[in-house]
Amino acid sequence: MASLSYWFLSPSLILAIAGKLRGWDRTVPTPAVDWRRMTVDAVVPAKNEEASIAIALSSLIAQDFPLRRVVVFDDASTDRTSAVVRRYREVTGREIELIAREHSIGKTPALREFCAQTDADAIFILDADSVLVSPNYISRLIEELFRNAGVAAACGEVMPLTEDRIEGLAQGDAGVRTVAAEFFPRARERSPFWKRLLTRLTVLYRAPMYVLLQRTLYDGNLKLFGAQLNPVGCAVAYRTARLRECFDYAGPRIGDNLSDSEDIYIGHFFNWKGYRNFQVLGVRCETTEPPIHRLPRQLFLWSSGFLQSTYYFGALVVSPLRQIKRLIPGGKPAPPENQGPRRIQEQYRAAWGEGITQTEGRPVGWLELMSLLEKVAYPLVLLYLAWFNQEAFWITLGAETLLCMLLILATADPGSRLKYAAMLVPALPIRLMSLGVDLVASVKCLADLTTGNREWRK
Repeated sequence: MASLSYWFLSPSLILAIAGKLRGWDRTVPTPAVDWRRMTVDAVVPAKNEEASIAIALSSLIAQDFPLRRVVVFDDASTDRTSAVVRRYREVTGREIELIAREHSIGKTPALREFCAQTDADAIFILDADSVLVSPNYISRLIEELFRNAGVAAACGEVMPLTEDRIEGLAQGDAGVRTVAAEFFPRARERSPFWKRLLTRLTVLYRAPMYVLLQRTLYDGNLKLFGAQLNPVGCAVAYRTARLRECFDYAGPRIGDNLSDSEDIYIGHFFNWKGYRNFQVLGVRCETTEPPIHRLPRQLFLWSSGFLQSTYYFGALVVSPLRQIKRLIPGGKPAPPENQGPRRIQEQYRAAWGEGITQTEGRPVGWLELMSLLEKVAYPLVLLYLAWFNQEAFWITLGAETLLCMLLILATADPGSRLKYAAMLVPALPIRLMSLGVDLVASVKCLADLTTGNREWRK
């Protein structure tokens, strides 16, 4: 999720603001298929998710888009995840397939195997610790996924999953209430007070961060480049053919080592091929947040996944150099003589294929390069200022916080603007910690490249 570092007047932020001011490409799309007729299989990877799997399934079944299959992959859980799924299936009468493995293989191999055997037009992946808040979440994703031929992945907005939301969803589904009463007769046993307190600290940081990233950075960059670096992996729809293409490419080269965060690798692959990762604003999912003491590990996986993916798809990083070269007289290759006018008009349409990326570059490469530079440089700049110029250090943090508060006030939903903007102030220490994690991930990635370690898998 947080593959972008944001800071006061950073290049990524400037690009995002330019995109929001510029607006969408006004080309009217001409879809070749009717998205309402597409077949969609839903997959729920799970490992030790007994406390949340029933609510996740409840939100999935409540969607207004007809799902052909709902499949739960229990990756050798040591808790009662499979038992909860079976009981929920029994009391609701829903057709839910359960594949329970005796030995863990990981999320990526399970998705690869499923992608290879399904004939669905699209695959929707929902993490077992996430819920779909908007009942039209999947339908809006599928609509955008098949509106343009170049879109390979689509996701909605993500926010932290709160206790109030969990209780509300549980009360609205008789199956969830039955499962909760049988498996968790005392709710406090599921979530001790100390864990709830530590989780709220994470939510304090994550909620305004998600609003800032999605409503300003992701939306602005999407409007400017037509794509974002990667989809939000907790609830995302993929075109099956495109996802299969990614797995087929990675298989003989790196196997299932799709970085420390597979959705980041997949998103980079799509950009490398000239496809698009699309985020739909206005539909929301919510995901369980880790307690504050476990947050650094999650941030490390995301940051490492981004750095590892830039290594795998380095042609994206150097795209700006090729883009600049094309501006030089004589640097732009002549089009083929038999190339005629484009028959199908599409927003942000570009030629597909890694060959184009390697020879001409991709506009989204600017975002790739700026994000990489910020992730490495900004923690170092702050560390230098904290050591040698503390006044400049605090001015920088204050300017960043003030700017981010203004952006949240301008983009967040009316009823939550002040709350999220105010949350940035007490979340500042966690923000500094996250920058330290970025620095550690950069050092670890450099060490891996030096030693030849490529065992990059979640």
